[in-house]
Amino acid sequence: MTGQMPPEYVDAFFDFYVNGSLDESFVRSTVQDITGTPPRTFRQWAESHTSDFT
Repeated sequence: MTGQMPPEYVDAFFDFYVNGSLDESFVRSTVQDITGTPPRTFRQWAESHTSDFT
């Protein structure tokens, strides 16, 4: 893995899957900065697009 990814990603991957730690990465405001509206959760997006999958 280290040949393909930065060591920090490899460490975080194993820390999560081996130790069960939660990645608390910094949440950025990019979506709201660009669109002017707050981002939705995946659930909100999926519920509003249900008809696209039926």
